[in-house]
Amino acid sequence: MKKKLLAMLLAAATTMTVLAGCGNQAADGKPADEGAATSDEATASDKAGNNTEEDGSADEAEAVEAAEFAGYPIDTDEVLTLWTNQIMPSSTVASWEESPFHVTLAEMTGIDIDYTFPASGTDQKQAFNLMISDSNLPDMIWYSFMGDAESYIEDGIIRDLTDLLPKYAPNYWKFLQENPYYDKSLKTDSGKYYGFGFFRESRWQSAYHGPMVRQDWLDECGLPMPETIEDWETTIRAFNDKYGAKFAFTPTWRVSPGMAGAFGAYGTVELALYIDDDSKLQIAQMQDEWKEYITWLNKLNNEGLLDPDIVTLDDTGLRTKVANGQVGLTNANLTGLNSFILDAQSSGNGANWVGCPYPVMNKGDKTCAIFCEDPVVPIVAGITTSCPEEKVELALRWLDYPFSEEGFLYWNFGTEGVSYEMVEGEPHFTDLILKSELGAAEAAGLYTGEGGWGCGIQALGMVQQKLDPAVVEAGDAWYYGNEDAGNWTYPSAVTMTPEESTESSTIYNAINTYVKEMALKFITGEESLDNYDAFIQTLNDMGAERMLEIRQAAYDRFLQR
Repeated sequence: MKKKLLAMLLAAATTMTVLAGCGNQAADGKPADEGAATSDEATASDKAGNNTEEDGSADEAEAVEAAEFAGYPIDTDEVLTLWTNQIMPSSTVASWEESPFHVTLAEMTGIDIDYTFPASGTDQKQAFNLMISDSNLPDMIWYSFMGDAESYIEDGIIRDLTDLLPKYAPNYWKFLQENPYYDKSLKTDSGKYYGFGFFRESRWQSAYHGPMVRQDWLDECGLPMPETIEDWETTIRAFNDKYGAKFAFTPTWRVSPGMAGAFGAYGTVELALYIDDDSKLQIAQMQDEWKEYITWLNKLNNEGLLDPDIVTLDDTGLRTKVANGQVGLTNANLTGLNSFILDAQSSGNGANWVGCPYPVMNKGDKTCAIFCEDPVVPIVAGITTSCPEEKVELALRWLDYPFSEEGFLYWNFGTEGVSYEMVEGEPHFTDLILKSELGAAEAAGLYTGEGGWGCGIQALGMVQQKLDPAVVEAGDAWYYGNEDAGNWTYPSAVTMTPEESTESSTIYNAINTYVKEMALKFITGEESLDNYDAFIQTLNDMGAERMLEIRQAAYDRFLQR
């Protein structure tokens, strides 16, 4: 049954297509119904996918060499050095030497790692730049360098892994060959493979932000679960009249479509770029639909229904307002909803928070956009040119481990018999995790590596087991039935040349600052919506068309990989 679990995972998204706008088909990332043989069961030549030649003796020799790998743990005295801002040890231990996950990972792989993490409180980007400026690099770097991989290869910082993955990372290579979208994302425009990525088993895990409501208040007010924009207005007014509660949002809402999809829009306060049905890049704030959405929010504000602190409200502030009964309908992420539920349970205030559907304009409609990140996270682990030749295979084997059957289970659930048990062929956390005084998430962080952005494939079951059942139901309500509404996002693996990146980023940053300022002013009424045309003209004057041109060209190259 364990083999079936991983086989289904490795067969996921075989027919993945490029992310696009509303109505287009795209990658789901959920396991396919039909499983493939695991990499442990396949021959070395099978693992190389379609890159083998029918009668190539060199390929046959490579297959024999790869097949000689004896498995984990590897018998070696070598130590690999790694610089990363990922899998930092739990805050409950003094260092990684005391972390059960890190210590046991060395036992499982047979490979000792000398970890270097950015010092707490430091600027991680600055720390990364300082690290790569040193001629003596660590053996491996694990950081968000996806967009600059081609330059780092050309500059001699990281290695081109194209010829090495089929030989020394067969599990990862097989995964990429069976998942075309992921394969496209982990190589450069010129076709070079540059690192090991982090992937989610299902796009459910990427759609972790959405609307939620107090069910107990709906019941007391005799209201149904809100579905349309009109329902939302009715609910917001009723909660305000009866409880003095306002409609409020977390900062994440500013980069989320929020309720915009009901109006045919794709963004809220932060500058939002989206891919339309013709695979063309657009700016959400330059569309008439966005103006309609902001006009609606402005109307709510004029009626005194929006929280007066929405401009400065942070996650902590919203949690406090929710606990004090000042908010009954909001947009937040799954961990936020989990906190609302735990706070209600500890205080005994009777609040019953549940997820609710994304609103639509008319009953029976489908929302155009939900919050859903690209299924490829821009964190990647690469091998540097400072890694000695005799240690390169060892580094590849260590990075390949999370993609093996055993490694998938270890990175997600820890040690069998300690942090998880197999129940009817499926891994389930033990009470060591689920009933820990630290809380399930913190406890899992002691024993597993996929709670944040790990290396390998984050299991859907691992994520869901740590959440309250009501939180899982909220995620279901947001994602299932709205899969296509998450296809508007600009792929995180799109890369630009250094010149394109500099020019595009300069324009983007200036426009984003202006959009955030004006969006909030439009919502609060500080700026009249009569000036919307002037707002659009200013965006054009700031170089919006040129920025779209640059990013469209980069996106087109991505499609051709």
